[in-house]
Amino acid sequence: EVAPVAGGGVTVTAGGPPRRYDAVVLALDSGGLRHVVSASPRLCDARWRARIGRLRSAPPFLVSRLWLDRPVAADRPGFLGTSGFGGLDNVSVLERWEDEAARWASRTGGSVVELHAYAVGPGADRAAQQRLLVEQLHRVYPETRDARTVDARHEWRSDCPLFPVGGYADRPTVRTPDPAVVVAGDLVRTDLPVALMERAATTGFLAANALLAGWGVRGQTLWTVPARGRSAGLRALVRLARRD
Repeated sequence: EVAPVAGGGVTVTAGGPPRRYDAVVLALDSGGLRHVVSASPRLCDARWRARIGRLRSAPPFLVSRLWLDRPVAADRPGFLGTSGFGGLDNVSVLERWEDEAARWASRTGGSVVELHAYAVGPGADRAAQQRLLVEQLHRVYPETRDARTVDARHEWRSDCPLFPVGGYADRPTVRTPDPAVVVAGDLVRTDLPVALMERAATTGFLAANALLAGWGVRGQTLWTVPARGRSAGLRALVRLARRD
C-alpha cells in the first residue's frame, strides 16, 4: 500500500510496518500497478485510481533464444522484423550487437539467435508454439536448417501492456495528482516517440526529473527527434484542417 502523509510524502507498506518516504516512483507492469493502487484507497484521487484500474495486459508472448553451432549468413542484420511467417514477429542475431553473445560466437564459431512471438493465444500449446517458431526461423534464414542447437531457452511472459484503440488519453502519465507520486514504465503515456523498453527507460528519467524539479534540482536532459513537423506552413494547414 502507498498512502499520502499530511504535509507531504508517502508511506509505503510492503510486507512489514509502514515506512515514510519523501516520494515514490511506481515503476510496475500493468498488473502490478493495478494491484498496488487497488490496495491504496487514499492514493491520489478516485478518478486517477479508476484509470489505473482500467489498465490491461496484452496476451502472452514468447521469447526463444537459440545457441547454434554455426553462424548465420554474414549479411544477416542484427534485427529483422517479419510478417507472414506464422507467429514469428522478429529475429535478432545477438552477436551483431550484444557483447556476451559476441564473445560466445567468437569462441565457438556459432550464432546466438533470438525469436519473438507476440500476442500468442492464451490457450495455445506452448511446446508446439516453440517448435513452430524455430521452423519459421528456418524459412526466414534457410542456413539455420543445418545448424545444431547447442542450447535453447524459451521464456513466456504476460506482462506487456495492452494499448486498445482509442485508449491513449486514458493511460497514466508520469505525473499524478499527488506531486510525491510519479509513474514510470512501458505503459506510461508520453509525447516522445518511444516504445516499450525505450518508453520504460525514458519515463524513468522523466519521473526522476519531475521529483528533482520539486526539490529545485536539475534533472537529466533528454534528447529526441523533433516532435513536430519541420514546415511551419504545413503545421498551420493541419491546424486549419482540424478546425474544419
